[in-house]
Parts: sequence; structure tokens; C-alpha cells
Amino acid sequence: MNKKSIVLQTTLELITTQGIRATSLSQIIKESGVANGTVYHHFKNKEEIITELYLMLTQDFGTVVMRNIEEEEDVKKQFAIMWLNLFHYFVNNPLAFVFSEQIARSSEIPQSLKDQARQYYKEIESFFRAGVRNKIFKSYNTMVMEELFFGNVVSIVKIHENEKVKLLDKHINQAIEISWKGFLKD
Repeated sequence: MNKKSIVLQTTLELITTQGIRATSLSQIIKESGVANGTVYHHFKNKEEIITELYLMLTQDFGTVVMRNIEEEEDVKKQFAIMWLNLFHYFVNNPLAFVFSEQIARSSEIPQSLKDQARQYYKEIESFFRAGVRNKIFKSYNTMVMEELFFGNVVSIVKIHENEKVKLLDKHINQAIEISWKGFLKD
């Protein structure tokens, strides 16, 4: 891992455990083990590190969701693949999950950065727009649809993370079916 990646990973670890405000640039430098000059070579300040981390993870989310989607597959199968892609990504990347829940949605991330990051969700937005246009989905605002899709997955990830509940494939498939039916046009 290169030094820039080490700084980003260290920042991710720190802000997901203690928050953005409680994480200082000096702490990032100390915990990463990367020299001051090297950190300043890549980033002017903590805000630049947070910005790059936010955009990097947002791009990951958008890319992961649309992985292995074939246009010739029916919309329901595409939806299920998208759902499972995000579910498995979050289960296998708990820091990214915490970041998406606690940091990405916080007021500490400026709206202008959130707006900039929307570019990474264009394919997801197109999927829902096409579903509405083809009268498969209800005619809702696509951003609302994306958030509800995301929220459904997040809820099941939270159940999965609860050690008292053992989710089986049938439960995950039920969650996908319930989510799918929520979008379908009456």
C-alpha cells in the first residue's frame, strides 16, 4: 500500500471510531506512521483528506452496486444483483459501512461535496429512471428511490451484524423481495 493510501486508510479508521471533529491531522500523521512532509505532499489539510476519502468511498459504492449487471437480464434480476452487491460489500467492508452510516450522511460533510459525489450514482439513477419510464416502478423521485434501496440494504446489514440473529439466504431473499415489491408499480 502506498503512503497516500495508508493516510486514507488511517483516516477512515480514526473517523469511524471517533468522528471527524475528534480526529486531528496530527493524529492522522502519527497513527499512519507517514512523515509530515509526505502527508503534506498529498494533502493540504485534514479537509482534503476527508474529501478524497469521501469521494473514493462514494465511487466504490456506485461501482460495487452496478457490478455484474447485464443489460439483457430482466429488471428484477438486476435489482437483486444490485441489492446483493451492496449487502456483501458492506458485510465485507465494515469500515465502509460505518463510514456510509455515520460520516457520509453527517452535516460535517458539506452539501457541495455530497452534490459532487452524486456523479458516482448516475448508473443507479439511470436504472431507477428506466424502471419508471418502462412503467415497472412507481413514479417516484429517483433520489428517494435510491435512498430507500440503500436503506433497505443497510437495515439487513444491521441485522446481520447483530450476533443474536443468524440470517440465512432465505431471509436475505425475502428482504430483496420485499424491497423489490416496494418499488413496483401497482
